[in-house]
Amino acid sequence: MFSIELVEALREVAHHGNLTRAARAMRLSKSTISKYITELETQVGVQLLHRSTRVVLVTDAGRHLLERSTALVDLANRIQSELDAHARSPT
Repeated sequence: MFSIELVEALREVAHHGNLTRAARAMRLSKSTISKYITELETQVGVQLLHRSTRVVLVTDAGRHLLERSTALVDLANRIQSELDAHARSPT
């Protein structure tokens, strides 16, 4: 099983086209994003990105994972937002 955070990192890399911009968007270091992607690839057992010095391309397997997990990631983010709202409100 893979974590939502790792899939979110893949989603940001796919959206931004490189690790640096994805890291900036997630407020993480480039090395952390790289580790997240490597960990996700290890967990799912397939290469998700083709990396070069300037550009990162999503593989077919990466696109499949992103397409199938988008609703899951969005739901997890909504749940976290709801829980954050509950934490801020008095009980």
